[in-house]
Parts: sequence; structure tokens; C-alpha cells
Amino acid sequence: MCSLRKNEEFNKEESKTVEFKAHDRLGYSQMTVGEIDKHLFQPASRTLCGFLNINKVCHLYLGIKDDGTVMGHHMFGSQMEHFRLALDLLLGEQFKPPVDKYRYLVNFIQVEAVDGTTVYPNVPGLTIKQEHKLLKQPNVCWCEKEILEHRKSDKQPPLYVIHVQINKWDPTKDSEGFKIWPYFTSEEGKCFIRYTASNHELQPGQLIEETMQDLEQLKNS
Repeated sequence: MCSLRKNEEFNKEESKTVEFKAHDRLGYSQMTVGEIDKHLFQPASRTLCGFLNINKVCHLYLGIKDDGTVMGHHMFGSQMEHFRLALDLLLGEQFKPPVDKYRYLVNFIQVEAVDGTTVYPNVPGLTIKQEHKLLKQPNVCWCEKEILEHRKSDKQPPLYVIHVQINKWDPTKDSEGFKIWPYFTSEEGKCFIRYTASNHELQPGQLIEETMQDLEQLKNS
């Protein structure tokens, strides 16, 4: 996808397979204590869980408001690396069963000014390599502190919208050997599914019903 423009409307709408979020918090373990206590927003994990459980190609955009306004997130390469690692942790260790890596991919779409110029110059980040602190309790990672320090100066980091694509289940690539596509639970231990443009928690009886429908669909395909 080509670059986006800040404050303009995105060229897609929210739907069963498309979701916008202004923030960049993946799961509760990637939120600060203050963010959780104040109930400022829901993390993206419920949407990712819902996407995985409908077995379609789906798209999550972080840095776009619910009304479709493009905002973006300030990021250096270190923040991009942090995000990828945090997503691997969430889906590969905190979701059950673990999500195979072929089921998701990430790219970062640069945001331009309305007149088409780059919003911020490509300011170099820190060159010191440190291990990322993926769980934000009680303190945030060094790379977030790096961004905050740069934002206090005139040299702002560039803006990006984070795009997470969820891919369909492929039985030839499934590491668990499932014969039909699995249903996943999020880091909360809850199972979500997408209906229209929202996430709904499945209760045990509903989960059995959905699974029976999937089996019938496979039998008739």
C-alpha cells in the first residue's frame, strides 16, 4: 500500500474483516497500569482473536480513528521491532492454541502531510541495541522512552499506520495438525468472533454450534 495522508479519511470502512484503532496496544500485558485502571480503551487482542476465528483474510489498522481519520504513530525502527516481538509474544504464547506465524503479517505504512510531503523528517533513533521490555508493567520499554524524548524536541520521528493482516488457516501449514480450523482464545482466556464490525464473546454452547457449522461447511465443500 502507498503512503497515507494525515487527517484525511482512509479509503476503507470498518466491517467484519476490517477494524480501525487509534492506539497501538496489542494486549492487556502491553498496556500500562494506568491505561488498564482508567479503562481508556480495549486492546487489539479481542479483534485479532475475532479475526482468527472467522477464518478469512482480515485487516487491523492501528493509528486510524473509528471514523476513518488517519493519525499514525511515531516510530523508529526500534519501535517497529518492539511491535513485531510483542505481536509474536501475544499470538504465539498468550493465545491458545498458539497462532502459527503464517497466519499473520505486519507492515508499517508511512503517513504524509495533506500536501503530500513527509510529515516528519526521518530522524535517526538510538543506535544502542538493548533487549525490549515487552510487558509494560510496571515500566515501559526503553524504546518508548526514546520516542517520548524525541517528541519533546523539534525533530519529531516519522509517523506510521500499523497494518496487521490475518490470513486464512492452511491445513498444510498447521503445526498442531488440526483437521479443521481451530478456534482461539485471547490472553484473557476468552473466545471472540467477528459479527459485522464488532467483536462478540462466544459462550461454550455457541462455540459448539459454530464448530458444528464449520464441520458441515467442510463436508459440503
